[in-house]
Amino acid sequence: MAAFALPALAKSPIYRCLKDGQTVLTDVPCTTTTTATSPAAAGNPASAPESIVGQWRGQTQFQGAQNGQLIEEAHTVVPLTLTFSADGKVSGKSADNGCELLGLWAPGVTPRLFLLDVTLESCRYEGLNRRYTGSVIATFPKNFAQLTLQAFTLPILGQPTRRYDVETTLRR
Repeated sequence: MAAFALPALAKSPIYRCLKDGQTVLTDVPCTTTTTATSPAAAGNPASAPESIVGQWRGQTQFQGAQNGQLIEEAHTVVPLTLTFSADGKVSGKSADNGCELLGLWAPGVTPRLFLLDVTLESCRYEGLNRRYTGSVIATFPKNFAQLTLQAFTLPILGQPTRRYDVETTLRR
């Protein structure tokens, strides 16, 4: 259900305001008695300390399984570069396995959680080319984030069930 809300969430700016000592996410600009800390409100993504916006890199594991058994041809551990933009888009590339990523990100229920709805394409292993959902959990003071993406084939009688996932620890 959350995946259906991503396009709508990604179109409107999200403001991260400080109110009574707590960070509050809102779609309304911060008032003069609060402080805006989001890139959209601050006007400069590079200076926003608690923002997912920017470029992230990490060694990434791509893998697949059919009926619970690892698909060896799908398994790679390769560098990945992702770029999160202030308008809610995410894009990236892993040149070593050919995978290109494009999709949307949106704030989750906590200031460190971000929801993803992305598509992988151009991967050398054809089965990885599909739509994924997942999340990024960021630790901003240390500038690292844990990315997890999953995709499943629809269960069709007589067809094998497949699961694909992408996992990494990203740094900027």
